[in-house]
Amino acid sequence: MNAHSLEFLFGESAGRIEVPLPGLLPPDVKAFTVPKPRADDDDELELGAPADRVRRDRKGRVKVRQVDLLASSRSSSFALPATLTKRDLVWVLSTKTERRWSGLVTQFEDRAWPSTMDLVRSGVAVVRCTVTATKTGFDLRPQHLRLTAGWQAARLDHLNEVTGRPDPATARAELQNLMTNIVELADECLLLAGVEQGSPLRAPAGTRAGTKVWSVYEDAVRAACYWYLHEGANGELTAKDVASHAFRDSKRWTPEREAAFANIVNKSFTEAVKVNDVEILMRGPLLWHVGSVIADAHTSEPWIGLPAGGLGLLGTVDTTAVRGVLVIENKDTFEQICQRTDVYDRWLCVWGKGYASRPLVAFLSGFAELPIAAWCDLDADGVGIINNLSVRLGRSVEPVCMGVEFWRTGPYRRQTPSELERGRARATTLAAEGPLGLRALAEAIAPSGEGREQESMYDDVLPTLSKVLSSLES
Repeated sequence: MNAHSLEFLFGESAGRIEVPLPGLLPPDVKAFTVPKPRADDDDELELGAPADRVRRDRKGRVKVRQVDLLASSRSSSFALPATLTKRDLVWVLSTKTERRWSGLVTQFEDRAWPSTMDLVRSGVAVVRCTVTATKTGFDLRPQHLRLTAGWQAARLDHLNEVTGRPDPATARAELQNLMTNIVELADECLLLAGVEQGSPLRAPAGTRAGTKVWSVYEDAVRAACYWYLHEGANGELTAKDVASHAFRDSKRWTPEREAAFANIVNKSFTEAVKVNDVEILMRGPLLWHVGSVIADAHTSEPWIGLPAGGLGLLGTVDTTAVRGVLVIENKDTFEQICQRTDVYDRWLCVWGKGYASRPLVAFLSGFAELPIAAWCDLDADGVGIINNLSVRLGRSVEPVCMGVEFWRTGPYRRQTPSELERGRARATTLAAEGPLGLRALAEAIAPSGEGREQESMYDDVLPTLSKVLSSLES
């Protein structure tokens, strides 16, 4: 498997189709279909592929009258283009909804097109264009520019960075005072105290927050101060409560703030505070760049939580060292595997929480070139989870350690008569229609409906799991 890095996995191009426009765009900019609004269907449908975001006519053909221009790849996350002046950057970051092309021409004059392409290739902006077929090819006309979702969420943070507000010495002293006498933040306080006088306002080197941007660092530290002072470790604080007391300019958590705060308190965001959003828990050789913050799924203990609400935002995921993705049904089993370096050094381990939600399916769909495996309970629902995931991803999901020989040895889970009846009916269907590699298991389950849980298989499976996964890498 070749090393690679996934770009736009959670972002603007998800669910779209690339539109080839030869000769009209720079080599590092691509055109994509304009997405239709997402349907408000349930997150956990048992069957059916992820919602199609491509506009089509009545015959199912792709309609291309407009395109969005996006970067084809980015070398770094959330880096403002160096070719633009401070005045231009302030104007761009002040964009609340969109900027019409006529306004861009007024601002940039004869530099309008190259400056706009710099914003696109940096991942800052999306440009909407109309496309008209001509005798010689296509006519491309820009209509308006908007910030990408990730930049829109954090634009005020970066606007403050560009304008140099507030005063560095005053801001650092104020934050140091907040951290005084908070034992858990003593190391952060020392780092801040060691910053040389007269230095620009940046997060101190070595901070656990994982960001260099001061505004993100400041908000994360303020949130951590409130969290520690109000016994946040007991899990009773809500995200809104922390935000309302910690943030001065907003009560809203951005993906950057969430990731930096989680890094500082060394807990996943939903473990630290009560939230309405959910997270995808994972551990393995993956780096997530969200805004100015870097989250490391390999070194984070016991795992890292990726907010499902942030999956729609532009992020860069480095999967250079990932050799495959293992989806685990049960939380306890996931925790056990997260302790095995022989597994998570090479494979990205993800907690599936039973039937996969739409955000998890969207996440997994970005790993088209890597094997995806799943270890579930040896029961009808375990087979159904893999069948459901295979259908929605449109590809094979390899079952791991789910052979009939494991099921026959038991012990079986205690179930009610109605649960056994449901298992018999479901297993009978899956024996005929389920994944080929699991039909024998479903056929064995069908007469009784009995199921075996993963937890009873640790001694047999965990010592050899790494070798089993390695066999799937080719």
